[in-house]
Amino acid sequence: MPNFHTKTLKPLRYPCTYKETTFTYEAHSKRGNTLVMASTQGEQVLIRIQQKEDGVLLVKGDKVTRPTQASFLQKVLIDFRDASEAEEIFSNIEPKKFLHVKHSPYLKEIEFFANHFDVEREIWIEIGFGSGRHLLHQAKKNPHIQFIGLEIHKPSIEQVLKQCELQNIENILVIDYDARLFMEFLPSNVVGRIFVHFPVPWDKKPHRRVFSAAFIEEALRVLHVNATLELRTDSPLYFEFTFSQMMQLSKADVHVKKNAELEITSKYEDRWRKMEKDIYDVILTNEMEAAPIPKLGRLHFDDVVDFAKIRDAFKDELLRGEGFFVHFEELFEIDEKSGLIRLSFGANERNERCFIQIQEGQVTYLPETILATKSNVAAHTLIKEWFHGICD
Repeated sequence: MPNFHTKTLKPLRYPCTYKETTFTYEAHSKRGNTLVMASTQGEQVLIRIQQKEDGVLLVKGDKVTRPTQASFLQKVLIDFRDASEAEEIFSNIEPKKFLHVKHSPYLKEIEFFANHFDVEREIWIEIGFGSGRHLLHQAKKNPHIQFIGLEIHKPSIEQVLKQCELQNIENILVIDYDARLFMEFLPSNVVGRIFVHFPVPWDKKPHRRVFSAAFIEEALRVLHVNATLELRTDSPLYFEFTFSQMMQLSKADVHVKKNAELEITSKYEDRWRKMEKDIYDVILTNEMEAAPIPKLGRLHFDDVVDFAKIRDAFKDELLRGEGFFVHFEELFEIDEKSGLIRLSFGANERNERCFIQIQEGQVTYLPETILATKSNVAAHTLIKEWFHGICD
């Protein structure tokens, strides 16, 4: 991740603008961490400053607000470094590559799919596309299909976005998002194929796997009749787990293949084949049409809260409900009336990581687009109850 090390930083007077970046405020936690709110070309980024044991300051982007396109974070860090007159001890930032940054038209945020995505043609989805070989091949072969690629590894995303531009591939949309949550934002019966090729097996943490009973249920909802959900894996344990999950359905059309040949292979498959490992395919065909669902709304706060009371009562705290949780992790103070709370919440097996921003009593999420999934609504209700318990 882009970062630099320095011994000193000149204090900024907030708000201030340096070149293309605006720095809005600075916030501090009792743990000694500092956050600086920055924005450039509509991208909001929190810069995180941590003091190491040797007194050196590590400056990087906070993971929660880190943009998918690394160029935006690089530009923000360059401008912050120069505005604060930092003398770098170490840096992995390459300034010449990020003098001009722009949004990729192929990269979308989850709010786009929740509220603005119009289904005009059949959709195919690839979950965890890695190097993008299969996704790019399928998109070029099927120009009439709208492809959606999901990936959380940012260098892989950058690589595919670059290839879309170089090869002039216009039928791919890419999103950096948890696939287990993503299905809830798609209309019913609009997807033709879902590819899950060589997912991380998570043998020691099976709750982190993409496949689960809930995931299969959502996949069947978004698939049209005769459409398919397809797993390809080198892991016998993942194959057996997925097959057993599908066998728990009341009715299922499941096909299994071993060492089937594809037109295009991933770098992982090339590696496994050289090692003479077996490759397994499990293909589930949807046989039923699903009922339509309403679009998901956005979570928001209506009540005014007292930040000073929250600051005084705050502690690292984990609250649990039935199938969901809220973890209040760290509080940052901007001033007497304003601050940030870093937290994670949602379903036990998949969750959101974000901040709650409190300014002059007004409460918002950061990033703002926290959508009303079932588990998020339950967690959001618990968060509001937590505020009431402190402020009332």
